[in-house]
Amino acid sequence: MNKDKAVIYARVSTADQENSRQIAELQQYAKAMNYEIVEIYQEKISGAKLAADRPAMDAMLQAIEHKEIKHVLVWDLSRFSRNTKDALDVIEQLNNCCCSLTIKGLNINTLDKDCKPDPMATMFLQILLAVYEMERKSIRSRMKSGYDHYLNNGGKVGRAAGYVKPIDQIQYFADIKRNLNAGLSLRKVKGALLEQNKKVSLGTIVKVQQHLSKEKAI
Repeated sequence: MNKDKAVIYARVSTADQENSRQIAELQQYAKAMNYEIVEIYQEKISGAKLAADRPAMDAMLQAIEHKEIKHVLVWDLSRFSRNTKDALDVIEQLNNCCCSLTIKGLNINTLDKDCKPDPMATMFLQILLAVYEMERKSIRSRMKSGYDHYLNNGGKVGRAAGYVKPIDQIQYFADIKRNLNAGLSLRKVKGALLEQNKKVSLGTIVKVQQHLSKEKAI
């Protein structure tokens, strides 16, 4: 018996998050449903971005247009998209290719076995996507309100008064240090860096020199 071909789409918003849990659960689901996973698409990007601006999503949609893929498996609707109109447009694109979006967390399939859209699933997804979008706008509104309140009550943004950037964090610190330790004069250090398209003022080089002298004196 031929297995239905399926792909997995997994997304997280930030670089310090991982897709591994989503993928593992969807692989188990595919095995239970006797689906053949032909590709796993994953990315770390905001779900508010349009599908066309998400490389993995865009690649997946292009593949579906040219292959007999019957299912797109996602862990949760929020992992698929947080943009109502764009999500519905993508679902319609999948429907036109006779490819069902399967949302494991909601136990929803957008198409039935005859490749016809499930009206109840469509309605539920429209409502849920609208809630996600309203929630996102509400969070942004609260953040802006809090920021404005902070400023209106004397709050300030940027570096605190009197802040001095640590000397070892200035641009090209390592290059300046290396050249000074090699015995080059201040002007020769500046010239050597300029030859590498690294523009540094003599004042900065002097500061690094003074810093190195203090380190040696300790």
